[in-house]
Amino acid sequence: MMIQKKKKRKKRARNGIRPMMIIIPVALLAVIAAVIFLLLRNGREETASADSMQFTLNNKSAVIIRDEYTYIASEHTKTDFKKEERSAVHLGDSLATVYKLGYSDELMQSLLNAREDVYKAQVERIGSTKDSKLDEINDGIKLVKKQIEACVMRSSEDDLETLYRSLDELLKQRMEYLQGKVQETEKLRALYSAVSAKEDLISTWTEEVISAHEGIVSYYFDGYEQAMNAGKMNMLTADLVNRAAKGKGAANWTTDDKTRVCRIINPNKWYVAFTTKGESLSRVSSGIAYEVRIKGYGNFMGIGLEPIISGNEIINLIEFNTDLGGLIEARSVSVSVKADVSGIKVKASAITIENNLPYIELIMPYSHNMIQVDVLAVEDKMAIVRTHDGSGSLTEGVKYWNKKR
Repeated sequence: MMIQKKKKRKKRARNGIRPMMIIIPVALLAVIAAVIFLLLRNGREETASADSMQFTLNNKSAVIIRDEYTYIASEHTKTDFKKEERSAVHLGDSLATVYKLGYSDELMQSLLNAREDVYKAQVERIGSTKDSKLDEINDGIKLVKKQIEACVMRSSEDDLETLYRSLDELLKQRMEYLQGKVQETEKLRALYSAVSAKEDLISTWTEEVISAHEGIVSYYFDGYEQAMNAGKMNMLTADLVNRAAKGKGAANWTTDDKTRVCRIINPNKWYVAFTTKGESLSRVSSGIAYEVRIKGYGNFMGIGLEPIISGNEIINLIEFNTDLGGLIEARSVSVSVKADVSGIKVKASAITIENNLPYIELIMPYSHNMIQVDVLAVEDKMAIVRTHDGSGSLTEGVKYWNKKR
C-alpha cells in the first residue's frame, strides 16, 4: 500500500500595501489640517447691515495749524511795525522796518539834525514870507516833537522809533517843499548832500519788510510757525504734533532768534491736528463732516482729511474754511469731536489692524478677501465702516469673517 505525502502549500508572497497603511496617515494629516484650520480660522461668519452711528472723541489734546507765512529779515535789534496787530494787509504793503545789528539811535538823530540845518538855511533865503502850507507842516512837526518828549519822559506808551520816523518824514516833506521855492546856493547844495549821505548810511542799517501775501498780520510767535503750516502738512510727524500739543498754547510777542518779523495768515483756512494710537479704531476719516468744540473758542464745522501714519501713531487732521478768530495766536488746545455717520455696520472685533491700517475679511463664494476700510465710528462693540477705496464690495447683507481673538 502506497502512502501519499501531502504537499505543503507554498506561502504566497504579498507584494501589495495594506489599505490601513494608507488610511491612517491620511487621517492623521486630515486631523492636523483641521486643527491648523481651526487655530487659524477659528471664528464665525457674520452678516453686515446698514446703520447709523455717532463718532465721539472728548477732551483730546490737539494743535492748531494755520495757512500762514513767516517773514524773515536780517538779524536785527529792533523793529518798527507799520501795521496794527491783526489788521488786514495786501500785496505790496509795508509791514515793518527792521534795524540791523549795529544800528544806533544816533544815526537817526544825526539825520534829523541835518534836516533841521537845511531848514534854517532855507528860511534865511525866503525870509518871513507868509506860507500857509509851510505853517501846516510846521504845526505837524511841533506835535510830533511833543509826542517824542512825552515818550522820552515815559508819560506815554508811544513807540519812540516810530515817532522818530514820523518826524523824519515831516522834516523831509518840509525840506522838499521849500526846495522848490528857494534858489539853491553852495551852502544849500552841501547841506542837501549831507542829508543824502546820512539817508544812505541809515538805509544800510535798515531793512524794509514788504508783504507778498494777502491776509491778517500778527507779530506773535511760538516757535512752530515754520515747521507747522498749511504748506508743510506732508512733513508732519506724530512727535512734532505731540510736542506742540504739550506747549503753553499761546504765542509771545518777543522772538528768540531776532530774525522773524511777522506772520501773514489766511484767516479762513486752518486745521486741527491730534494723534491716536495706530492700533486704535478711533480715527478721523477723509470727507466726513465733523463738529469740533475747541475749549475756550467755540464750536466749528470742519472736514476730515486722510490720516497720516507716523510710526505707531496716526495724525488725525480736520480742515476748516471759516474765520479762525482768536485762534490766530493759539497753538495747543483741547478739542471734543463728534460726527453723525452712516454706512455698513460690522462687529468691531472683526476689524484687524495691519501696519496701523484697518482691514476686514469678506467671505466670497470661493475665497476670503481682506479689504482695507475706514472706521467711521465705534459704539457698543459695533463699528460703522466703508471701503477705503470707495468700491462697492462692502454692502448690506455681505458675509464677513469674525475671527476669535
